[in-house]
Amino acid sequence: MSTDSRPWAGTWPPTDGWGPAALHYAPTMPMSLFDTELAATDLADSLIPPLANHPPAGHFDNLRDGLGRGGLAKHWNTFFASAIDSLHSQAGMADTAHLLTSRLDELQQSLVRSVEDNGITYNLYSDAVNHSRPWSLDLFPMIVTQQDWQAIRAGVAQRAELLNRILADVYGPQHLVQEGLLPSALVHGHPGYFRAAHGIEPAGGTYLHIAAFDLAQGPDGHWWVMSQRAQAPSGLGYALENRLIVSRLFPQAFSALRIERLVESYSALLRSLAAHSSAGDDARIVLLTPGPYSETYFEHIYLARYLGITLVEGGDLVVREQRVWLKTIKGLEPVHVIIRRLDDDYLDPLELRADSALGIPGMMQAWRAGHVVIANAPGSGFLESTAVMGFLPAISERLLGEPLSLPSVASWWFGERAAMRHLLPQLPDYVIKPTFNDQPRRFVPAMGLRLKPAELAQWRQRIQARPEDHAAQAWIPLSHMPTWRPGGAAAQGEASPYQAPMGSQAMMIRVFALSDGPGRWHVMPGGLTRIAPVGREVVSMFRGGSSADLWVMADREVPDRPSAMGPHHRPGSVITSRAAENLFWLGRYSERLDNSVRLARIVLEALNNIEMDLTPVTLDWLHHLCEDHGLVSKAAPSPRVAKAMFERALVASLGDRHAKHGAWSVATVLDSLQFSAFAVRERLAQEQWTMVNQAQQQFLAALQGEPLQTRQAQRALELLATQAMAMTGAQLDRMTRDDGWRMLSLGRQVERLGTLAGTLGSAFELGVVDDEAGFALLLELFDSTITYRSRYQQHRDAYALIELLVLEQENPRSLAWISDTLTGRLARLPGHPLAAWQVESEFQGLPQCWCSQELLGWADRREYMHLAARIHTARMAAQHISDRLTQQFFIHAHADSHSVGGG
Repeated sequence: MSTDSRPWAGTWPPTDGWGPAALHYAPTMPMSLFDTELAATDLADSLIPPLANHPPAGHFDNLRDGLGRGGLAKHWNTFFASAIDSLHSQAGMADTAHLLTSRLDELQQSLVRSVEDNGITYNLYSDAVNHSRPWSLDLFPMIVTQQDWQAIRAGVAQRAELLNRILADVYGPQHLVQEGLLPSALVHGHPGYFRAAHGIEPAGGTYLHIAAFDLAQGPDGHWWVMSQRAQAPSGLGYALENRLIVSRLFPQAFSALRIERLVESYSALLRSLAAHSSAGDDARIVLLTPGPYSETYFEHIYLARYLGITLVEGGDLVVREQRVWLKTIKGLEPVHVIIRRLDDDYLDPLELRADSALGIPGMMQAWRAGHVVIANAPGSGFLESTAVMGFLPAISERLLGEPLSLPSVASWWFGERAAMRHLLPQLPDYVIKPTFNDQPRRFVPAMGLRLKPAELAQWRQRIQARPEDHAAQAWIPLSHMPTWRPGGAAAQGEASPYQAPMGSQAMMIRVFALSDGPGRWHVMPGGLTRIAPVGREVVSMFRGGSSADLWVMADREVPDRPSAMGPHHRPGSVITSRAAENLFWLGRYSERLDNSVRLARIVLEALNNIEMDLTPVTLDWLHHLCEDHGLVSKAAPSPRVAKAMFERALVASLGDRHAKHGAWSVATVLDSLQFSAFAVRERLAQEQWTMVNQAQQQFLAALQGEPLQTRQAQRALELLATQAMAMTGAQLDRMTRDDGWRMLSLGRQVERLGTLAGTLGSAFELGVVDDEAGFALLLELFDSTITYRSRYQQHRDAYALIELLVLEQENPRSLAWISDTLTGRLARLPGHPLAAWQVESEFQGLPQCWCSQELLGWADRREYMHLAARIHTARMAAQHISDRLTQQFFIHAHADSHSVGGG
């Protein structure tokens, strides 16, 4: 069934003679061009076309506004003229072409740095190495004229309303199925249709709050809808990040072209979501993410932070009495609106996919009861099928009483016998796509024109065997936009006589329709441009594509400084239990990194200091500390027995991220630190995240080489030590002192208390304090050497050691200071947990419970075993505090046992 009333015969696909062949020529510029004063617009028309490759024959050329016969399109002329104008004012005309390419290379480098610094990623966890890749962003934006945008905006708003009405019918009276306008097999047979949702009418009758449409330009420059996303559309966050980066690189062009702003679109979405909720302006809105292993997890973090809402995973929410609650460190808080980025079937293991560990038991019942708004409504996934698109023209006439103003590319369902008879002989003219998205029936779309005769025969057999599983869509030669190739095109792989610095690549745009209150739609004036890899026609970020900003020209003056989006009004900022736990462990790993790096540096320096007399007792102590901190495996010999072998084991383990040497050393601590920071990125300043990323990358890079040399490892540790101090400073100076920060601080103090108490206790236990070298190393590990010397000069005494490292209230690395800070943070937490815990014997191990005279007396009498036993109780108390924080604030072990979804 065609999606357009116009016949396709004779117009699609294009004939071989459609359009001129692609032209490639070297940018030889007549010198006379630079001999006279020319306007920047004239220079742009002269300079840019020779620098840019042409698209293949039959593809619309956005740069030249057509098939590539003429000069620059007017808006591209304005874009490049703004860059040329500033360069031309700085140098003579003869240098303008060279300066322009150099300047664009510099801007490309700046763009790459911004992507790296901002940590923008697109996760590809199907990769063999399972890692996240930097987000691919092109330097040039895709520019849409106001004339084109008016047609796009009207068509997208119409389609969003149409999809919403289809959902209302399918989950209501089902007139479309009864009247044959929508085959039952495409609805009831689709895994995206939920019988559990039938009869549920969401607030305001709005099933869709965010709809996305992928659009492409045909050879004549007209726009066509290629696909639609109605379940959990992605791209809103990436579109915003692209805009912030690219618009800063071309501010003059952005202003000259009068580009529409995006901020109002996000404000409209929040207002609409709150208006649909019974709580109104007081609604608590959360963004539900599958978690860090989602392909677009960065976007979830970024969007939640920008919107000022809470990012949650399934485990953060619980259903009680048909209402959704957020688990926070203050207890359960009501949730009124959920923007979900979790696929439909994972939402509720009670009613949908039973093996889902990502969803919330009872969620469907809470939605059914009208106590929560879910954007988008569960069960909208079937609308994304290519086969459904072929029936939309007739449905639009039935539900809206008007034709589609923005046509779809012709789409057919092989489940219709007439369609199959018509399409099978013409298969090379179409793209074969799956009807359904479940695993058994899903397949990679195949372009008919790329298939060999034997492959076409195989596809025909497959389609005839199961026609209902297959759909077809007419192939459209995608329009091309200019892309920048930094440093030339030698590595781009295009075969042509001249490799221009500007490429020409196929592209599509994703446009978003956002609910603007019941029955109203706001089409975001911008969106996400997706670019196919060089020389390919398939646009897919997953298969190596890239992105570009989408600029929409306004028909009016746009304010230079748009009003910033105000934060979403919500009933108080909350710290989810998951965020609190990750912040707590971020603090622990930050402190653990500092201690591990300090210990590794001190040990390597001591082993290579020929003037330091390391006794067997001190060597055994260092071995014990390194093993206890995970710097060496238990199989590593003591340096007392084999100093060189121990040193090699210590150095080899530093950069081992997977414990191949049996030790969870510095690199693994860095990985854990990065994971914890990534899980709470919405709460961290960008500089903090950048520090963590750079520290990991630079440390691993500094340890390259085989075999790794000790001096090389020491230099890497020195740099990392500086970076760890910077991280600590950022945590102390750049974060608001709320409960989240207190959790981070608690993590640091728990880790510091346990580590330093263990270090000092073992020193007394092994008698290291009586050894000159051991005494000096102990002070270094406590970072208290300068303070000790200024206070006690060269006097070496256990009494002084207890005074400074245990009892001193002004030393931030003394056990007493750490203990006081720890208990002070606990006292500020909700419910004052320490007051309830202090009756337990384990907390008597905290240093503030100790008798200073008793400790000093033991030190004076050299009763080291008594000191060691008492100091070790502090380490046990730190562990007990960690366990109790986990039980009370992170996993809510005390929570009641109400059944989920109970009435």
